[in-house]
Amino acid sequence: MTVALRRVLPYALFVVLPVAVVTTMFVVGVVTGPLALDFDTELYPQAKELLAGHNPWPRAIWPPLAAAVAAPFTILPPTAAGMAFGLAGLACTAGALWLVGMRDWRVYGVVGLWPPVLGDIRIGHLTPLLCLLAAVVWRYRDRPLGAGLSLGLACGVKFFLWPLGLWLVACGRVRAAAIGAAVAVGSVLLVAPFAPLDDYVRTLRKVSSRFDQDSYSLFGFLTQLDLSETAARAAALTVGATLLVLTWRRASFTLAIASALVLSPIVWFDFYALACVPLAIARPRLTAIWFLPLVTWGLPNSGIDTDPIWGVGRELAVFAIVLFVAARGEPSADGGRARPRRDLSPSGVTT
Repeated sequence: MTVALRRVLPYALFVVLPVAVVTTMFVVGVVTGPLALDFDTELYPQAKELLAGHNPWPRAIWPPLAAAVAAPFTILPPTAAGMAFGLAGLACTAGALWLVGMRDWRVYGVVGLWPPVLGDIRIGHLTPLLCLLAAVVWRYRDRPLGAGLSLGLACGVKFFLWPLGLWLVACGRVRAAAIGAAVAVGSVLLVAPFAPLDDYVRTLRKVSSRFDQDSYSLFGFLTQLDLSETAARAAALTVGATLLVLTWRRASFTLAIASALVLSPIVWFDFYALACVPLAIARPRLTAIWFLPLVTWGLPNSGIDTDPIWGVGRELAVFAIVLFVAARGEPSADGGRARPRRDLSPSGVTT
């Protein structure tokens, strides 16, 4: 029985339990409705308006690329579309792990239990798509078109991932970074035919000023601890700038992700699902660190009315540790291959 239990237990923990939890999440979401809140109330109707020839901007906060991603789901009624959107998100997260080389099937089960991953099912923030695009940038970093296009699309959906462009430049992938910048700028300009860019930017600023103090960001945490906005923003910018410098000096993909999360004006709970990508690169086998995000169970999508220390602080501490471990174990951008060292002997033979 002991031998049988050892054989069965991994499948129970890493297959049956995640499937049961995800299924329960879908059932509860459908019953209480809506399943994917922001998708149902923002992305879905915005895409419907656009397809009907109406102009959703500048009042709409999602950029045109995000509406394009949501457009195929509009052939379904809202509830079915939310379910399909959630399943597509899980597939994107799994695809991201696969692209960066994760072959330990148990990790897929653990990540399926990560609260930020499950949280995106109930909110629909396109974070799984960002995970997939970030993984493509890493996987195809030696292919300027593939990496640049993926980076540009990611920034076109949510601009806060721009530090990945700095990482590409630091790795010597300047062409990829240039392509990414061009695609990102082009995606922003897609708003121009619908509304003046300054009006759209003004709408985004209003949203940022409304929610930045209640998000799972360093700035939000400090302001919830009653630090002044000026001091909190200065602290967040200092930490973000430090991470950017380290990203450049170490050519670190992980630190680029960390910089993006620190410098983003708003960081929702599900944004931390991005941490699974650099962690999979650094820890391609199941280890204890993969279980650490499970201690964030029970936290809401935003920091509104959340205890700053036990809520927002717990989220920040957990994923700071996860990203620190990922940064320590991250291979170099060339796959960990050592650079040739030139022998200084008279023969001049390269070793």
